Amino acid sequence: MTRDEMYMSRCLQLAALGLGKVQPNPMVGAVIVHHDTIIGEGWHRQYGQGHAEVNAFASVTQPELLKESTMYVSLEPCSHFGKTPPCADAIIRHGVPKVVIGTVDSNAKVNGGGIKKLQDAGIEVVTGVLADQCKELNRRFFTYHEQKRPYVILKWAMTRNGYMDIDRQRQPDGQYWITNPELKTLVHQWRSEEDAILVGYNTMVNDKPQLTTRIFPGKDPQRFVCQRNPESSEIAYYQALPENPAEALQQLYELKIQSVIVEGGRKTLQRFIDSQLWDEARILVGSQLWESGVKAPLLDGICIKEESIHDNTIRYVRRHL
Repeated sequence: MTRDEMYMSRCLQLAALGLGKVQPNPMVGAVIVHHDTIIGEGWHRQYGQGHAEVNAFASVTQPELLKESTMYVSLEPCSHFGKTPPCADAIIRHGVPKVVIGTVDSNAKVNGGGIKKLQDAGIEVVTGVLADQCKELNRRFFTYHEQKRPYVILKWAMTRNGYMDIDRQRQPDGQYWITNPELKTLVHQWRSEEDAILVGYNTMVNDKPQLTTRIFPGKDPQRFVCQRNPESSEIAYYQALPENPAEALQQLYELKIQSVIVEGGRKTLQRFIDSQLWDEARILVGSQLWESGVKAPLLDGICIKEESIHDNTIRYVRRHL
């Protein structure tokens, strides 16, 4: 690992602390280095508050060293006025002579503008350090701005032999837990990290899920239901969306939703899969074996990780690009 990669890795560690707190902004970390010594660090902590670069400058106790320092930042500094002033202007004002950037910001309001502003001020700019890792961290942000839709996470639980629900024609309605309590807590954590959560109409009627983070300390996602008639919803706290995945995602994009977890039943999940409108799937596999029921969706993707929690397993799958 090079010196630049080492400091950029630290930027990524810091940036990840903002997950679930900074949307619709990206997660960003910044490190200020003077002669191989870190003299300042910061990350974007909360939407509407100081960005990573500003927080890094605020942590420096010897500002006279800035004129001989290098700033590392995981994403191109912003060049426009939003909730806060441009970070590129702050870097110029502090006299930092060199900036190392992980990846360019594809938001049309920035997209090279921050780099140009720094270069026009005579600052040396290096880009593309750990670019893939920087893009991976902000995959929700990049998907939203480049594909003009939210980042879509499919999630379901299934038995060891592939059943995700009971046969509603033969068994009484209600909730049938497949996985252990530890995974339930993890699911609530996942919800706190995303902007929205979506289920299908049948899931809403049969399970009446709350879709909250009640057993994890985090924000609740906005709650949506896909149904044939989006003008009405039987439960007031759901917002209605069309059944068609492309139309549903278009409406979420217009609502500035950057990421959504689809926790629907088999039909809703399969619609997103068949439309190729998904980015990752998180499949929770319990230890139970059922004799019958509703089979889990068919998914063609790349399993990038698998982990076990007691007698249950989580598979993390990415869509083929």
